[in-house]
Amino acid sequence: MRERRIKRLILCSVCLCAAALMPIVAALSCYAENYPDISKVESRLYYPDNQQFFHRPGTGFVLISTDSLSSTKAALLDNGGKLDYSSVRDVTAIKFAYQAAALCGNYLYLAGMSPAAADCAEIGRLDLSNGKCIINNVPGVSCDFTRDFSADAQGRVFLVTAAADTQIDGNTPASLFLFDGAHNNGTISPQNPEPASSVPVSSVPVSQPSESSDSGGSSSQSSSFPDEMPDDLPPVIENYDFSGPVTMEALQKELDENHLNQKLRVFTGDKKEVKSGNIGTGQIVLTTLNGKTASAYIAVIPGDLDGSGTVTDYDCRLLYDYFTRTGTENASVLSGPYLKAAKISDENWTDKSGRSLQTGDLLKIKKLIK
Repeated sequence: MRERRIKRLILCSVCLCAAALMPIVAALSCYAENYPDISKVESRLYYPDNQQFFHRPGTGFVLISTDSLSSTKAALLDNGGKLDYSSVRDVTAIKFAYQAAALCGNYLYLAGMSPAAADCAEIGRLDLSNGKCIINNVPGVSCDFTRDFSADAQGRVFLVTAAADTQIDGNTPASLFLFDGAHNNGTISPQNPEPASSVPVSSVPVSQPSESSDSGGSSSQSSSFPDEMPDDLPPVIENYDFSGPVTMEALQKELDENHLNQKLRVFTGDKKEVKSGNIGTGQIVLTTLNGKTASAYIAVIPGDLDGSGTVTDYDCRLLYDYFTRTGTENASVLSGPYLKAAKISDENWTDKSGRSLQTGDLLKIKKLIK
């Protein structure tokens, strides 16, 4: 009887494992079917072990491989799995063994430890159109390459790091780095969030065109300020709380579907125009009609505390730092729209003395991480 019960438990365990693995296997198979047969790829283009394929935007593939010691090869392939001579003449040699990879647009980011310097991480950005690779160094750190390595269209790179003499565990959040694409072998360090805007805080929806606006006119932007912030902004720009992450493309589509004849423009806190991608907390969102500003507001994205437009472990780290600072120090961590983006629940954040209390928002933001 006891043996029968043990067999039944083993069978149930096997079934549960198989059920858990099925979605993963199916997902991997779906992508693997589109990749070239590695046995038919020219052997000089890759190391014998640790190969990985990625799709290149538009056409073809990139094959990366490592000797697990000090080198990585990256080969740009065409749709047939052969070296894409229209883009490169040979394989790209990268002088560190990558341990994590993240695809972002036309770039493939690779991360690993330097074989030449102790406690130094290296992040490479491979251009998938020409095979050029720029390397950034992150000295004096230890890393966890198994989780949360990612990059976005604005050059922000997220990697779990800690000081070389500090232990990394499962609660160590990812650090934010701004990739330096202008200097090869340059040094980068963890970044603080963008300074909070000094504009007064409140909430206002996207405004409709005023009655005096000519809704039948052209919707093209004025050429007088193609890349500059217009000078007809309202004296007070208020906050607008989005329900979640949103892209410029999705918001423009919503404007078009409502036949508002408005064009969307987005600017960072230092007045640089953003052309596409996610809208981040703290960015100024404008709608224009006939070349004139129809509405202006500051974006607040729930859980996006660093203005990246997405929610990552770094946002959790910022909120944790805010809760653990004392006095006015926490205001230097989060304030303005960035602090508002952290308050995604109705919980009270202060006790009777005004001291900040840790709340369930930290856990809620953790759940928003993709």
